[in-house]
Amino acid sequence: MSLLEFSNKHDVPALKAKVEPVLIKEISAANVCRLTNCSILAESPKLKEKCIKFLMDAFVSKTPLSDIKNLDKFVAMTVFCDSFYQIVQTRQ
Repeated sequence: MSLLEFSNKHDVPALKAKVEPVLIKEISAANVCRLTNCSILAESPKLKEKCIKFLMDAFVSKTPLSDIKNLDKFVAMTVFCDSFYQIVQTRQ
């Protein structure tokens, strides 16, 4: 995560392009909240998108997540609203 933040801060897109796929492969219930917050700070839309997808799936399946209280509040609300919308859509 530090490398991603470094690549953004010092404008090193080649490094960012190499770090993002590695972090995306590492997304898990243990780190998704930290990775989501990191994706926002490091301006990484690819990582953020994958994290949000993981969060939505975890929300629907009721998977416990580490550091959920530290998750960016806007992302948390987005995931909640989008997950609720998906549940309503499938029940019609």
